[in-house]
Amino acid sequence: MQLPDGLQPWRQWLEWFAPEHLPLFADLLGRLNPILGPLRGRQQGGVPEPDGLGDLQRRGPYERLLSSEWLLADEVPDEFLRRAAAGEHLFVAPQYHTRQANRLIVVLFDAGPLQLGAARLVHLALLILLGRRAQEAGAQLRWGILQQAPELYELDSSAQLRRLLNARTYEVVSNEHWQTWRNWLTEQQHDAGECWVVGQRLPNTDGQLCTHRAQVHRSLDRESLSFELQSSGNRRVSLPIPDEQLALQLLKGQFVGETIEAPVLKGSVPRVSLTSLPVIASAGTHIAMKMLDAPGVVLIELPAAGQKKSLEIRRQLWNPAWTPLSLTFMHNKLGGVLSNHQELSFWNMSGLVSVVKPEPDELKLPPGTASFLPVVWLRNSITGRLFLLDNQGHLAFWAIATARSPAKPKSGVTHYLADKVLGLAKVDKDRAAYVRSDAGRLYAHSINAEGVVSPAYVVGDGKGVTQVLFAGGKQWQSGFGGCALLTVTPEGERWQVVAAPNASMPTQTLHLSSGWKAVGVWQQEGDDYCSMVVYSSRRQSVTLRSGNGQSRVLFTTSNPIAKISFCPVSGLIAALTSATRELLVYSLPLNALRLQIFCNETSDEHGEGTDA
Repeated sequence: MQLPDGLQPWRQWLEWFAPEHLPLFADLLGRLNPILGPLRGRQQGGVPEPDGLGDLQRRGPYERLLSSEWLLADEVPDEFLRRAAAGEHLFVAPQYHTRQANRLIVVLFDAGPLQLGAARLVHLALLILLGRRAQEAGAQLRWGILQQAPELYELDSSAQLRRLLNARTYEVVSNEHWQTWRNWLTEQQHDAGECWVVGQRLPNTDGQLCTHRAQVHRSLDRESLSFELQSSGNRRVSLPIPDEQLALQLLKGQFVGETIEAPVLKGSVPRVSLTSLPVIASAGTHIAMKMLDAPGVVLIELPAAGQKKSLEIRRQLWNPAWTPLSLTFMHNKLGGVLSNHQELSFWNMSGLVSVVKPEPDELKLPPGTASFLPVVWLRNSITGRLFLLDNQGHLAFWAIATARSPAKPKSGVTHYLADKVLGLAKVDKDRAAYVRSDAGRLYAHSINAEGVVSPAYVVGDGKGVTQVLFAGGKQWQSGFGGCALLTVTPEGERWQVVAAPNASMPTQTLHLSSGWKAVGVWQQEGDDYCSMVVYSSRRQSVTLRSGNGQSRVLFTTSNPIAKISFCPVSGLIAALTSATRELLVYSLPLNALRLQIFCNETSDEHGEGTDA
């Protein structure tokens, strides 16, 4: 992790946190550190203590007279007396050393109701500062909770920080708590150089054992935190209230983008293409990627938390005479649209039959296209439809005939739904959405598996808009669910985020610096606002940005991202890096990496799959 120079002293501890938390800690550490003062050891200096023998001296008490001088007194007493009179006797001088400060720092935290919320983040920052303080002095740091039975812990991992956060109690700290700790520390002979007590409305302590009292409480206007340190003098600093979303993550113990531990691979992951987007199942269960060295895809089932079964990698192949135009999932089943010179074939899609390839002016299907075309596959117990959007704004579909209800319109024929379409996406488990342009205005529609199209919803002015991204959610079942419109400016991308009609912020404008790109719109269940998934100009950082300027780094990569895709239904992000072909799959609902795996195996010994 790259840290600014000002945070380097605490690097050892800050590496436990995600990059988006660093500004919060930079502020807290920078404000708290100057008022802590120098390390206090209650036995520094004083009367020097003997520490063995030192040099020889001409003066000293005769009990330290050199033994050879006493031999001279026995053998040549006159010479002994002469040396005594002349001050020539040699004495052994003792070696002294100065008493050192006690090399132990103890800090006891109030985990009661008065310290819930943002005050706990101040506890974390102070613990990190004291960890560095102890390290610089060659001391040891131990911490405990005032309301708990006396037990001291080290600060050796992020698990200890979680232990501190999980020590919440509704019991207010009292004098009895302090007396219990005081007696225990005395019995255990924990003669600490510094003993800190941190909280609010702290118990009465004595200066003989407690050296520092830190009071943490909200200001009267509730807009900031007050940190008051009582030691040799009184020092006070005002601290800002941290960002609510970041604070909530930290208070839950979500310090980093946690990775769900992947089970052991069954087989290897073949080398995948860097020109095609990863395909994400809307159910959030599978990822598919086009293979580089074979006509087909590699299919990976995402592991569940604590999964013991080995991670099976499967290959699915198609006829090499066909070219894939697009891939999509129906639940956890993968299908695709394939093309040759005369026909379109629907691979792994039951109920769809091959059709004559449309003319280029009807449906632009460039041969050998590197990027997959937008496609949505909807199906219910009665019928279904497959929608595909070409590069010229033509939205076509094919109907699925089932035994219960023959398709209407006719199957085996290419049908056309709309022209001048700027975007298509699956937005719910049984619904697709698209935006079309008409007379300079943009209109949004949703459609289900039976072909029922919703009334047009006016999104906005279409002038200069080149791309549309969709938010997922149940709002699309009854109307408009949200989208974002791209206008490219010399300064970079400009996105107008249009939320559902009942949102608290109906429209937001998000400006991205040159080189930054947006890949998706995300609306958390229960929220009435939208955020955007973007990646940096260096293509090594993926961030969640909202229109009010807040941002949160989701994950970073060691190499630039070659392809990245986002599913607005499942909230999954799949990023494939260029140099190492590393696949990272991040879940927004879980705030965790679901998978991190390399897809660069060139051996022929791959996992078994199916040929089609």
